[in-house]
Amino acid sequence: MRIVIDMQGAQAESRFRGIGRYTLGFAQGVARNRGKHEVLLALNGLFPETIEPIRAAFQEVLPQENIRVWSAPGPVANEFPVNDARREAAELIREAFLASLKPDIIHICSLFEGYIDDAVSSIRRFDQISKVSVSLYDLIPFLNPDHYLKPNPTYAQHYGRKIQFLKKAALYLAISEFSRQEGLQCLGMDENRIINASTAIGTEFHPISIRDADATKLRQKFGLTRPFVLYTGGSDERKNLPALIQAYAALPEELRREHQLVFAGRIPEINIEALGRVSESQGIRPDELCLTGYVTDEELINLYNLCQLFVFPSLHEGFGLPALEAMACGAPIIAANTSSLPEVVALEAALFDPHDVTSMTEKMARALRDADFRASLREHGLRQARLFSWNTTAERAIRAWAQLVNS
Repeated sequence: MRIVIDMQGAQAESRFRGIGRYTLGFAQGVARNRGKHEVLLALNGLFPETIEPIRAAFQEVLPQENIRVWSAPGPVANEFPVNDARREAAELIREAFLASLKPDIIHICSLFEGYIDDAVSSIRRFDQISKVSVSLYDLIPFLNPDHYLKPNPTYAQHYGRKIQFLKKAALYLAISEFSRQEGLQCLGMDENRIINASTAIGTEFHPISIRDADATKLRQKFGLTRPFVLYTGGSDERKNLPALIQAYAALPEELRREHQLVFAGRIPEINIEALGRVSESQGIRPDELCLTGYVTDEELINLYNLCQLFVFPSLHEGFGLPALEAMACGAPIIAANTSSLPEVVALEAALFDPHDVTSMTEKMARALRDADFRASLREHGLRQARLFSWNTTAERAIRAWAQLVNS
């Protein structure tokens, strides 16, 4: 079986997010577990700065001649209607290139790319023969059009086209059982065409010993002066960060004096301003809420290892990679009891109602006060994290592809 993997999830703007990690980890897992199958990676030449790093990432697991690059005229970002003709031509060029590789299966790791950058994805615009599978993360914009689609008609059109392409796929690899059920219920997908392949994280996420000098340097860089409660991830509305600020503000005064709240990662300026207004309205002092800005992978792993508690209050996740990353690093974690998170965390005592600030505050207070509870969270998280592996996900994908090809 010849498997072609579209790697644009690791090239486009998503390379800075969980989708980028997923694309690399998934493809490496498939390459490691390919057995007698042949694996080819397809890269978009409109992202030249990403090609050598991806080649390097596969140096040990895949022959370099199996990494192919296609090119098309750019720019093609869908955000600008002036690019429409080039984008449509690029879709045809990409499909023709992939078909020329004579694949048994084409897998798209991230279909919904290309609104703000030069990623290109489509299904059955040119190639009517190849069997295409797609990673299914979530349908958040589809289910929340008032927030994600209606305010921006151009993005709504882009997303709508991608949904139509999605429906033309022959197979879906859901990243959780929750996302699988979402696909079945919301898009009426055929139950036999969608599997829970799950997801995983890299081996770099694990407990580490941090030298005092390195910990001090990190704390100084980000203004961390005492034990801290950590969040990392996106900052859009579903991430529920205003509620987390409110929950922190409602902690007993002695806990607030003893702990800082830290949001790690890049946050758009408009969201920083909104979070600032929430903090001010809640009486949060300037040294209580720290926004780190961009952090490297090494810094993120250090923060997971150093934090007193990791809180993930998101209202809707297809999986929730930061929760898994935190558990794998040995961080005590509490999380929302919604969408995929109960499946990922798998501990009732660690969950709270994200719609109820009091519920969040009470769970945070217990975790910060009760060392035994924190230890139980840490021990459970480490055990739970070991249940997710790229080898398992890759094996599930390869089996599903083989069944599809042989059907």
